[in-house]
Amino acid sequence: MKPLAHAHPVLSGQQAREFEPKVLKDEAAEWQAMKCAGQGIAAAVIRDYQELFPVPDHLQIVALIGKGNNAGDALIACAELLAEYPRASVTLLMSSDKDHFKPLAKRAYDQLEGRVSKHMLAEVSDTQEVLALLEDISGGECIDLCLDGLLGVSFQPPLRTATRVIIEGVNQFESIRLRASVDLPSGRGDVSDEVVFDAQFTYATGIAKQSLFDGLANSGRVRYVDLGFFDKAPGCELESVEHVLQPRVLAPLQALRPASVDKREFGHLFIVGGSAYMPGALLMSVQAAVRSGVGLVTAFAPQSVAAVLSAQVPEAMWVPWPETSNGTLNPRAMQLLLDRLPYGSAVLCGPGLGRDRSTEVLAQEMIRQVSLPLILDADALRLKAMEMAPKRKSEYGPLILTPHMGEFMRIAKLAEVDFSLETLMNFCSNNRAVTVLKAANTRICDGETVLYNTHGGPVLSRGGSGDLLSGLVGGMVAQDSSDTQTAVARGVMLHGLAAQRLAREKGQVVVNTTQLLDYLPDVLRNPLC
Repeated sequence: MKPLAHAHPVLSGQQAREFEPKVLKDEAAEWQAMKCAGQGIAAAVIRDYQELFPVPDHLQIVALIGKGNNAGDALIACAELLAEYPRASVTLLMSSDKDHFKPLAKRAYDQLEGRVSKHMLAEVSDTQEVLALLEDISGGECIDLCLDGLLGVSFQPPLRTATRVIIEGVNQFESIRLRASVDLPSGRGDVSDEVVFDAQFTYATGIAKQSLFDGLANSGRVRYVDLGFFDKAPGCELESVEHVLQPRVLAPLQALRPASVDKREFGHLFIVGGSAYMPGALLMSVQAAVRSGVGLVTAFAPQSVAAVLSAQVPEAMWVPWPETSNGTLNPRAMQLLLDRLPYGSAVLCGPGLGRDRSTEVLAQEMIRQVSLPLILDADALRLKAMEMAPKRKSEYGPLILTPHMGEFMRIAKLAEVDFSLETLMNFCSNNRAVTVLKAANTRICDGETVLYNTHGGPVLSRGGSGDLLSGLVGGMVAQDSSDTQTAVARGVMLHGLAAQRLAREKGQVVVNTTQLLDYLPDVLRNPLC
């Protein structure tokens, strides 16, 4: 496994169970880890709640409590929330009597007892009982947070009747603003056909489990709560090609730049894109690129719109490109780019390019003739262009692709049911490409390892988000392509964290795509994510 300073391994449930004893050698270490997990969950859930509303003083919390360590994490999180919000209320729905709790869960419960309401549901057998109880707890209002700590990674089917009924009841109760799980949604294991708690967020504590990234919806958005496990056992052999990306990948961007530095030392990105009828995508990519830290940006735009676009981003240099009768870039004008290649450090092609035979030929020629690191996005991701990728000269710079799932399935010639981690890795290896597969958990694959970026969220589900991402990725690669996957990961992470800041301040819905750019400085200057 390739060691990564900015990412931690993603493990199966079995691997996690085998690994934890290597770092948690006694009860004191386990208790310290549980406290850190609870504190981390409490802090993270408050940040995530802000995508809905400002956090109310009278925060109403319902916690689903089993008997294991996940219950302990949830109980400590509740204690932290009560300390932060003294007017908050916590109600525990318990599937087991405290006498059956594991020692650390009982310890966490004892520290919280007397400050919370509790309901024993060990014998509950009817979903309607749970629904009636939740209605009574809510008082006709919305419960702000439901925190699931019923079951953990050691769960083996089948579910007990009471646990099943609790999960079903909570899943059916509509008046809950945020549903979150500790480590794994209850009912979920490595393989499970059971009823699963329907989480909107899952807070993976210490180790991110593979089942969180398998494409099923119950996990919601994944948050990784780092407990320092991989710092404590750096010598342990872990067989994993999957890793969860950490914000520390941005550390080089958070350092002071040398006093005598020149703009050329931060790279020169060329962006080729746009069309007469779709200039906005190119504009957004250029706007993002000039905010990425790259020293110089040159944009090649359709000649009919180049002057208008240049007035909106004067920091970039603009080169008018002859058009076809369709208003797309004419591939016969490739020499405009090729003549300037000695002065560049990376090329981005695709935003707003349009889909016709001319742009398909242009994308093919980019792969065949551009010797610099090449990022292909959007309309440059064409099947015939990708057929050129394996033939790209080995001495050329790396090829980077930024498809969403639909685009990937098309260029990889796959049916939807055929997608797997193995197909992604084989595609990258066969095409000698780094692929940024955009999704709820974006995968960055170089054919050997996969990095998961868990930051971003539904605020990015709008036109133009990918154009901003390609501009940021292009800027990072132009600045430093010595480790392509890491450079790409910086762009992806910066984009995702800025999106979260936007959503927490403005919400997920009534925002503009380009507002994301205003949060880039805050990400680097205030690294708490």
